[in-house]
Amino acid sequence: MMSDVIVVGSGASAAHAAFALVEAGRSVTMIDVGYEDSTYQSLVPDAPFAEIRRTDRQQHRYFLGDDCEGVPLGQLGAGPQVTPPRQYVLRHADKLTPTISPDFAALESLALGGLGGAWGAVSFPYLDNELVKTGLDPQEMRTHYETVAKRIGISGDRDDLLPIRGPLDALQPALDADHNAAAILGRYAPQRDRFQNAGLYLGRSLLAALSQPIGDRRAHALHDMDFWSNAGGSVYRPDLTVRELQTRRNFRYERGWLVETFSEDATGAVTIHARRAEGRETQTFTARRVVLAAGALGTTRIVLRSLRQYDVPVPLTCNSHTYAPCIHYRGLGKSYRDRCHSLAQLTMIYDPSGDREHLVQGQLYSYRSLLLFRLMKEAPLPYRENLRVMRALASSFVIWVIQHEDAPSADCTCALRRDDTLAISYRPSAEVESRQRAHERVMMKFMRRLGCWPLKTVHPGHGSSVHYGSQLPFDRDDKPLTTEPGGRLRGTRQTYIGDGAAFAYLPAKGLTFTLMANANRIGTDVARALQN
Repeated sequence: MMSDVIVVGSGASAAHAAFALVEAGRSVTMIDVGYEDSTYQSLVPDAPFAEIRRTDRQQHRYFLGDDCEGVPLGQLGAGPQVTPPRQYVLRHADKLTPTISPDFAALESLALGGLGGAWGAVSFPYLDNELVKTGLDPQEMRTHYETVAKRIGISGDRDDLLPIRGPLDALQPALDADHNAAAILGRYAPQRDRFQNAGLYLGRSLLAALSQPIGDRRAHALHDMDFWSNAGGSVYRPDLTVRELQTRRNFRYERGWLVETFSEDATGAVTIHARRAEGRETQTFTARRVVLAAGALGTTRIVLRSLRQYDVPVPLTCNSHTYAPCIHYRGLGKSYRDRCHSLAQLTMIYDPSGDREHLVQGQLYSYRSLLLFRLMKEAPLPYRENLRVMRALASSFVIWVIQHEDAPSADCTCALRRDDTLAISYRPSAEVESRQRAHERVMMKFMRRLGCWPLKTVHPGHGSSVHYGSQLPFDRDDKPLTTEPGGRLRGTRQTYIGDGAAFAYLPAKGLTFTLMANANRIGTDVARALQN
């Protein structure tokens, strides 16, 4: 059976490309491995964190894992928020999508919803200049940002970040800030001019989390359980869209298939060649168009394998990020506000050049619901003393996560080897890393002015931000292994790149919201082309 469009993947990009196509009346087949959690999610009560800690005798199962898999024994790396109920997101990815690198820790997902199953939900649109550097048209993208924002629900304020965060009208009211964030905002207000004269702006994070219900999704219950569950669908995850699409007659979800290659024929059809993720069975699927949205690294594998471009290096960008754990000393001894969320509380944006061309962005998180054992593992004191200290500091412990921009460079590439391993070489220049450290020092200086005293800085390693792009970048010139501005892969007629592999630049902010808006754009345009 031939579909109008095949969408490969089920993550943020795939879900919204498929939604736009289904809404336009096209028949869509989504091909995906589609792992889900079958162990822990049903165990997590729909109750506040503090109540669960006091009353649930089974909490060790989902907080630590049946095999203590939630207790990381190695260094802090990618995905510290991937708790036992979310570890299905990474299931078998290292076996089915192998990478090799001496200096880059890549995370990929074969789960229903992709890496969006563990996404932090921060949803800032790009500025116009950031969109241009990415290869996208600002005027066109603004429409799709608003469409996606209305569809998924984004909460936030119109505050000091407004002129520097990117415009977005479709906003729900911000979720309540916790006690640390409220005190930090209060400390910022009388120093606003001093901060902004130095190029720093502070405000509430834009979050794909509901303060007002949408359809069957309820407003956030403020249970502080966002790292462990998503009761009521309050925080947007791509699987919510896929499940909605499964109720539509013109949508088909093919689970369990790992896509290997595509091929086009003279009739204008595209054939997808897939194999069972667990087994040896193979299958082909045919459509008039294909949208590849298997994650930036997954899509790159499929394209390079299909075009037989082995050992050919392509660009790789990734947002470098740094953790700055802090004691909010003005919160010492204060009681914790139980009604809160676990997502980013505040955002600080630093404009070091004064022209909004090289922004640095930091998100503030309170730590409580990630549990003290992670901190105790890193602290040098003996266990009993450690426990006393950590309990005393718990209510005032916060973490700033600082992110930096990235653009393609000759020293940051990936290539598909003939043994099907994706080899990654990622070595930013000493100049780039020195500039990043300098920007972090400025931001931490102003964190101290807000009452946040950094204990140290943690550089978790390249790749740990899980923001990847630029392998098949948007380009107006006709170059091999690039993507046309409309999304079509050069050298093909009916194959489109729907995810971050086409982004020619990554600004210092989460890219998931822009991935969804761009995928909605591509889905809309492909549907229009099919109609014509």
